Amino acid sequence: MKTSGRIFPVSSQPEQPDSESESFTKPSRQTSESGYKPSRRQSAECISDQDRLNRTRLVEALATVLSGDNEHHQTIGLLGDWGVGKSTTVNLLKQALWARREQQPFLFGTFNAWEYEHTNNLQAGMAQEMLKALSSYPVAPNRREGVGGGTREHPVKSALAPLVWWFCVRVPMMFRFAVALHGPRLLVLAGLLLLMVLNLSWHDVETMAAGVMAAGTGAQMVMGGGAMVALVMLFRQMKSLLAMPLAKEWMTYLKLPDYGEHLGSIPVMRKQISALCKVRLNPAFGRKKRLLFLVDDLDRCGQEGIVKVFEAVRLVLDIPQVTVIIAVDQRIALAALALHYQALAQHHRLSNPQAIARDYLAKVIHMPITLTAADGPAIAGYLESIWQETSGAPGSPSATSKPLPATVADSVVHPAVQLGLSEQQKQLFKKWVQHFGFSNPRQLKRLHNSYNLLRHYYGEDGQFSVGESSTLHALTRDLGSPMLITLFALEYINSLDDALLRARLLRLVTAPRQRSFREEGDAGMVYVDPTGKINDDVLQVVGSRFADGEGSMVQAVEPFVLPCVIQDDENGGPGVGQAAP
Repeated sequence: MKTSGRIFPVSSQPEQPDSESESFTKPSRQTSESGYKPSRRQSAECISDQDRLNRTRLVEALATVLSGDNEHHQTIGLLGDWGVGKSTTVNLLKQALWARREQQPFLFGTFNAWEYEHTNNLQAGMAQEMLKALSSYPVAPNRREGVGGGTREHPVKSALAPLVWWFCVRVPMMFRFAVALHGPRLLVLAGLLLLMVLNLSWHDVETMAAGVMAAGTGAQMVMGGGAMVALVMLFRQMKSLLAMPLAKEWMTYLKLPDYGEHLGSIPVMRKQISALCKVRLNPAFGRKKRLLFLVDDLDRCGQEGIVKVFEAVRLVLDIPQVTVIIAVDQRIALAALALHYQALAQHHRLSNPQAIARDYLAKVIHMPITLTAADGPAIAGYLESIWQETSGAPGSPSATSKPLPATVADSVVHPAVQLGLSEQQKQLFKKWVQHFGFSNPRQLKRLHNSYNLLRHYYGEDGQFSVGESSTLHALTRDLGSPMLITLFALEYINSLDDALLRARLLRLVTAPRQRSFREEGDAGMVYVDPTGKINDDVLQVVGSRFADGEGSMVQAVEPFVLPCVIQDDENGGPGVGQAAP
């Protein structure tokens, strides 16, 4: 088993290209697209506050259901591959619910499972995030998540509103929570505190009672202290009675057992969270509220961490007016649960760990939603948003109009520099994204950033030379960005699920002229790659070499591609990162 990737972009002793082999030619200033340079700004990995993948229809439908007459607990499973946009979809849902706050107010909370994975007590972390969500001043989701500017408010209002909320909402909530949790004991304590405020003590009461009794019944009636005297005398008699050994024995028999101290902290936390939810979501004045609580980044945890988080989620299950969203890659969650229940499978009626894992999720998740891959128009729009973010468009921090420095050799006046991709390069980018079937937003961002860095490292992407034939030039005009095509081809290979197919395709792209007899011709290419992504055109490009002797195209681009684990194929072919023999 090997890992793909190289230590340095080019070979120290590159092989010399054959006289008949194709080559990559770096464009001169006259042949390059005028005025376009690679951007100095990369596309950031962050939660977006804009719908770039056509999720609005799903978000609006879900917001309508959640804001309806549903006060019972709900657990929603938001499923989808890594990078498909689960966190962004939840953020859009929060914005939709916030826009409906006049119809149904919502509070929002988030538990990042990855951050709490290695803590001593995951349940305590989840309880802490619930407490933060229930006791914090409510703000718009885009302000809370830091993904947008939100609506601007007057600075004085922004400063005073949390303070007013603290006194008018949080302080009363704390008293109501204490009463709900402790009840009669708190009332007794309040009575004692009242006596302290009145500057009275039991000694003062006894002295007053003795004086009243010495003054006679008339004085008692005048002072109205008869009830107080009786209460004091009763308290003293009960205290003396309970101090007797026989009374202590009787109390032992009459006392009910209490095992709460042996249960640990989990039941205590659940009781407290349930009481706080009841108080905060059902205020004494105003409308009832609901809580949307997100469990995010669960699929970034290890196998044991995933299982522990699912166990911790039980802390907030079945609490009315609370909706929990578990955002997770279903493949990772099912695999982790199946591995956890593997030993149990042989003793279970299902006798299959994968079936047990699905049955477990069915008990936790009430409403599953799987985010599907984006369609072609959505992908095109998403790419346009990336290019607008990084191209230096008006209003962008990377915008520039700095001209190229003039040289003596240059008699041509060049226009202002524009950062990013030209229209032709954008069309090629979209064309090859569609060809290789890339649809994951995170993957598209990574490919854009890698290609941008390649252009910085090697210079502008050049032209692919196919000789003097104008016919060949016409047939291969879509091959005008060899670094881009090679980058996409290696990403496609490294992302394949079939390990043997990955190894076979890698052997082919690292040594395209060493095909076996079985791999020649159209039928052979179907054997090599059944999906048809690695075709003769792609092999022609990735098999080319730099004209200035910097090694092969694959050697140059491979260090900028996310690596993967590779197995040798059935013919003993090399894994990624090894040269073909």
